[in-house]
Amino acid sequence: MLSKFKAVSMRFKILLSCIVCMILALVLQTIMFQRSSSGIIYAQAQEISKSTMSNLQDELYAFNKSIENSLIKIYTQEEFMRDLSNQQTTENLEHAPLAYDLAHNAFIPSQNMVALYIYTADNELVSSYRHAQTPKYNYPEDIFNDNMKIDTKILDEYLTSDERTMLITSYYNTSREVNLIRYVLKIYRNTTDFIGYVVCDIDPKPLIRIVDKYRYSSGQIIWLQPDNDKVAFSNGRQNPYENPAYLSITQTIEQNIHDLDSRSFDSGYELFSVNGYKYNFTAYSLMPQTILMLNQIAVRDSAILVLLLIILLFSFVFIIVSNSLTKPLTYVVGTMSRIKDGETSLRLKKMRMDEIGILGQEFNDMLDETERLIKAQYETQMLVDDAKYKALQAQVNPHFLYNTLDTMSGISMSQNCPMVSTLCKALSNIFRYSLDMDEPYATLESEILHIKNYMYVMNVRMNNSIQLKFDVDSSLLQEKIPRLSIQPLVENAVNHGLKNKRGEKEIIIGAKREDKFLTIFVEDNGTGMDAAELNERMRHSVTDALTKSSSVGLDNINARLKLLYSDEYGVIAESDGKTGSRVNVRMPAVLTEEAQNGE
Repeated sequence: MLSKFKAVSMRFKILLSCIVCMILALVLQTIMFQRSSSGIIYAQAQEISKSTMSNLQDELYAFNKSIENSLIKIYTQEEFMRDLSNQQTTENLEHAPLAYDLAHNAFIPSQNMVALYIYTADNELVSSYRHAQTPKYNYPEDIFNDNMKIDTKILDEYLTSDERTMLITSYYNTSREVNLIRYVLKIYRNTTDFIGYVVCDIDPKPLIRIVDKYRYSSGQIIWLQPDNDKVAFSNGRQNPYENPAYLSITQTIEQNIHDLDSRSFDSGYELFSVNGYKYNFTAYSLMPQTILMLNQIAVRDSAILVLLLIILLFSFVFIIVSNSLTKPLTYVVGTMSRIKDGETSLRLKKMRMDEIGILGQEFNDMLDETERLIKAQYETQMLVDDAKYKALQAQVNPHFLYNTLDTMSGISMSQNCPMVSTLCKALSNIFRYSLDMDEPYATLESEILHIKNYMYVMNVRMNNSIQLKFDVDSSLLQEKIPRLSIQPLVENAVNHGLKNKRGEKEIIIGAKREDKFLTIFVEDNGTGMDAAELNERMRHSVTDALTKSSSVGLDNINARLKLLYSDEYGVIAESDGKTGSRVNVRMPAVLTEEAQNGE
C-alpha cells in the first residue's frame, strides 16, 4: 500500500513538473512571437498585396497587348497602306468602310470596342466606326472636331513625339457619363516614316472585371492611371474622391509621375503599384493599414487561445496516460512470462491501439507466424515423405512400355498400317516425355513437340475434328518452363471447352514475353467456362492440390508454379461463359544456357 502511494505521488510530481515547464515555455514563446512576428506578418501582408498587384498588372498587359494586336492588323490593308504611303489626300483615299471592316474583323466582342478612327499624319480623318450609335450611346464623329469638347492634349503630345509605343489614355464621354479607355497606335512606312495613326475607344467593362478579381477588401481602392495623365477609372465601394490620400496621389501622378516616390502620404494607408511594363498604363492600390494588421491581430489572439487550450488538453491527457500506462505494461509483462513458461496458445487481448497496443499486436502476430511456420514445416515434411513413397512406387522400368510401342509401330509399318504406326510412335514419345522426370524443366520447343504428339493421338480418336494453331515467336522457343506445363491446359480445352462444341473446333497456343515475365496461353472456341469460380479456386492453398492424388490438371500446374516461384505466378482464366475460354500461365522468363550464350 505504501509503495502504491509513493508511485502515485511520483506520477503527480512528474505531471506538475511537466505542466509548469510547458506553461513557462508557451508563455515565453507567445511573448517572443508577439514581438518578432508582428513585423514579419505585416511584411508578408505587404508582399501578398504586391504579388496581387503584379498579377493584376500581368492581366492588364495581356488585355492591352490584345488591343495592340488588333490595331496592328491595319497593316494587312495593303491598298490602304499603299495609298497612305503615297501621301494621297483624304479626298483621294476611298477607304470609308475601312474602319468598319477593321472593327469587325480584327476585334472580338470581349474587348468591348465602341469606336474606331483612322487618321493621316496631318490629323485628317480617313475612316471612322461607331458601335451602336444611339442618343444614350453617342461617340464623337471626329475626336478633333466634336461638340463633346474632348481634351486632346495628351494625344497631341504623343503624335508630335518620337514615341513608338502604343498610347493608352482616357476621356470622359458626356453621353454615357463614363470614362472610355482610348488606345492610339502610330502607322509607319518602312518602319521609320510616320504616315498616320489608328485610334480605338474601349468600354472599361473588361478592365473593371479584371480589377474586381483582385480587390479583396471593402476599404481598398484600385484605379488605373496612365503616367502623367488623369485617372482612367477607379474601383472601390467608398467614394475615392472623399479620400485625401487618393486625391493627393492621383494628382501627383497626373502632374509628374517622378514625384510620387518622394512624397509622403497619410500614414494610415499603404500604396501598392507595379510598373506597366511596355505600356504607360499602371494599376494602383490604396490599402488601409488596419486591413494589413488584421492577420497580425488574429494571430496574436489565436496564439493566446491555443496556449490556454494546450495547457488544459495537456493536463487532461497526461493524467489519463499516466493512470493507464502502468496497467497495460503490467499485463503485457505478465502474459509474456506465462508464454515463456509454456502457455504458447496464450495471446494478448483487449489492447488499446496505442504504442503498447501495437507492440502487443506485433507480439501476437509473431507468435501466430511462428506457429504457422512450424505447421508449414511439418506439412512440407509430410509432403516430402509422401513424394518419396510415391517415387518408390513409380520405380517400375518404363522401357518395357517404350519398346513395346516401338515394336507395335514397326509391325504396323511392315503390315502397311501407317496410321497405327504413327499412333504408336506418338504414344511412345508421349510416355517417354511424361515419364522422363530427371530434368524438371524443359524448353518451350520441347513442350510444343509434346503437345503435337498429344493432339495427334486425340485427333485420331476424334476424327481430326480439332484444329491446332500456334502463335509463338521463334525467339521464345528456348525459354525454360516446368515440364508438362502446357499439355494439361490443352487437355482441359479438349475435355471441357470443346466437349459440347458443334462445328469447327480450334485450339490456339501462344506465348509472349513482357519484361521478365513469360505468359503462355491456351485458347479455344468452345462453350466457355466460369472463369471467376476457377480463378477463386486457383487462389486456394497449394497443399490442397498436391495432397490430392487425382490433381493432375489446372490445380496441379497452379500449385507447382506457386511453389517453384511465388504467389504472384500461376494460372488465370478468361471467359465470358459463352464463346470460348482462355487460360493463361504466368511464370518468370528464363532462357536456356545455350540461348544465353548466343549458341
